[in-house]
Amino acid sequence: MVAAAVLMTACGGGELKPNVLPAVDDVLSALSTLDGATTATLRRGARPAAVGGPVASLDGISVGINGGSLPMTVTSATAFNRVVLAIEGLDDYYELVLPAAVTSVELVATIHPSANATDNMNVLYGLSSGSGQGDFAAHAVRIIRVATGDVQVSVVWDAPTDVDLRVTDPSGEQVYFGNLQSQSGGFLDLDSNPACSIDDINNENIVWPTDGAPSGTYKVSLDYWSDCGEPETNWVVTVQSQGQAPQIFSGTFTGPSAGGVDIDSLASFVR
Repeated sequence: MVAAAVLMTACGGGELKPNVLPAVDDVLSALSTLDGATTATLRRGARPAAVGGPVASLDGISVGINGGSLPMTVTSATAFNRVVLAIEGLDDYYELVLPAAVTSVELVATIHPSANATDNMNVLYGLSSGSGQGDFAAHAVRIIRVATGDVQVSVVWDAPTDVDLRVTDPSGEQVYFGNLQSQSGGFLDLDSNPACSIDDINNENIVWPTDGAPSGTYKVSLDYWSDCGEPETNWVVTVQSQGQAPQIFSGTFTGPSAGGVDIDSLASFVR
């Protein structure tokens, strides 16, 4: 069973009240290949019925945050050229058509900034080829509700390690675990696995509130604070800036970490 996902909407007095989300794009706002080369199309109506096509195997992250990303690797013993994503209990679906048949593809779904918390949302992935639509495989996802605003930068990763997100504002002040809030109003909203105290959340989030983000250039970086004994960590960073399309960056940390020294500058964006 899927816990009902809800969207928080403001009423006349500013009070937030939940409304049931009727469609997949109210929870997941986009789907693409991880490299961004192919983007899915939103289809209205019921997802395709399975008729014996390729069988999907899933390897993905099970905890996400609103405004963040859900990476997923989908594989099959049979080549496929189309991926369908749906959410159990919700209307509509995404259809991603690949340029050539493959047996494995890395995907990323963007979680809608307004998606509410849920402990048990089944995301369904189905594959198809010339042999027809395969059965849908379910991946249970927990969404943690976090702050959003004019600027939201988040990271999600796949191992019990300590990855620290850092965002530098246009004035040059950096928000991170050692400086939780900047003079410009940015703040670290969610911290995870500090000093290898593993909480299994594996997400971090930095936000400038609505009408509170200064104009100028922001810089995003990651600090692989500790590998916590793990051989590698795959990560995905999502940048949400009001009025702009989300930006997604991905990569892998391998080998031992250097504890606050190996800081990777990933991207900059202008607001």
